[in-house]
Amino acid sequence: MGEPASGALSQALLGGLLVLGASILLFFSIRLLAFSRQRALALVEERTGELRHQALHDSLTGLPNRTLVTDRAEQMLARADREPIVPSVLFIDLDNFKDINDSFGHQRGDQLLRAVAGRLAGLVRPGDSVGRLGGDEFVVLVQGRPADPGPEAVAERVLEGLAEPFHLEGMDGVALTVEASIGVASASPGQSTDELLRDADVALYEAKRGGKGRHMLFRPDMRLAVQDHLAIAMDLRHAIAKGELFVEYQPTFELGTLVIAGVEALARWRHPTRGLVAPDQFIPVAEDSGLIAALGKYVLASSCQQGAAWARAGHPLQISVNVSGHQLESEDFAAQVSETLAVSGLDPGLLTLELTESVLMRDADTSVRRLQALKKLGLKVAIDDFGTGYSSLARLRVLPVDALKIDRSFVAGIVGSRQARTIAGSLVQLGKSLGLQVFAEGIEDEDQLAQLERLGCDYGQGFYYSRPLRPEVLAERFHLGRPLPGVPAL
Repeated sequence: MGEPASGALSQALLGGLLVLGASILLFFSIRLLAFSRQRALALVEERTGELRHQALHDSLTGLPNRTLVTDRAEQMLARADREPIVPSVLFIDLDNFKDINDSFGHQRGDQLLRAVAGRLAGLVRPGDSVGRLGGDEFVVLVQGRPADPGPEAVAERVLEGLAEPFHLEGMDGVALTVEASIGVASASPGQSTDELLRDADVALYEAKRGGKGRHMLFRPDMRLAVQDHLAIAMDLRHAIAKGELFVEYQPTFELGTLVIAGVEALARWRHPTRGLVAPDQFIPVAEDSGLIAALGKYVLASSCQQGAAWARAGHPLQISVNVSGHQLESEDFAAQVSETLAVSGLDPGLLTLELTESVLMRDADTSVRRLQALKKLGLKVAIDDFGTGYSSLARLRVLPVDALKIDRSFVAGIVGSRQARTIAGSLVQLGKSLGLQVFAEGIEDEDQLAQLERLGCDYGQGFYYSRPLRPEVLAERFHLGRPLPGVPAL
């Protein structure tokens, strides 16, 4: 009887151990599942946070992006309804970033943008917020109190801070200097976020139009200026297509003999309702809106055809045509000029392309390459507005150019200012030392002419000799034969 009882006890004990083992296994399985679920949830939450951060922050600089900036601006305006704060927005645009990007490459450009972002974050006050809207555009949200310095003080601090040279890693010995324009707008009661941001953008546009490297506080009348700018851009697009543009020609002359030496082609626009639109109104609009290439193409074609007509009449004149930076940057510009010369029949030696000093120095190596391609066509190249840029003698020596045109700002003071006279004389001698023809722009009177002659200048142009003229008027005044009746719009 004892053995069966002992066996039963052993079986019971074994069964209990199995149940206990199963319970323990189940317990740990449940714990493991719970832990795995918690870990999975934690991973999902972590990943969701990362995605949320990525969705609201700029990937290059780590600053808040446009979405987060807009949200924070809305919160700032809502807070202003409850507390005595003055919400303001600073729109910041780097004026010379494209030049730096073109000269040193996109990798260095990105490196500079990160450095700018870091410096901006260190320039603002603790309660303010910095964001990046894209490209080289940044924004600062300012939550000032009535007793605090205004947002313009913040803008001044930003301009001063950005003006300090940037020393980037891997660019030993090279310091990059950044210039910026800033639009400032302060919220008015009941104003929406979109309206506040738009006002700051409008002020930025006015700051850049005013000469860059400055800040501008928004005024309501600025909206009208921007609307007018947009209207001119739309009308200019139609004007190019409909043939509302025309070209006038201002003669250049030999200073010693007062004999006509050539003409400079100047775009003109007669608007159907505005009347004659001044070039300083529509040329900047053409540049900002991307229409400058089409405008330049029209002026070049018109001028080449007119020059060919004068040459056929026995009066070959040197035709000078201004070229924008947008045109020079185009890879097929030399081919366009070649085709225009072929269609018009103008001798390439009678065409001079004028480019400003700042355009040529934006990327000197690329400029040399593209000018060489143009020079192969047989035409001439002149540096316009010379003396206002930052070219060095070393760079000038490698540029394939034929002439320098001294900027009118030096000519204007040449009679009453010894400094202006000294500068003009230095520019003339520089051109002579490089074997270039030297022109003076903006000659207004006989005294200026006499001073320029004494300095050894070769040629000039200005109202003293002649204003810009329609081709038929110029032909009659200078006996150039019958002018071309007209050039169709492109």
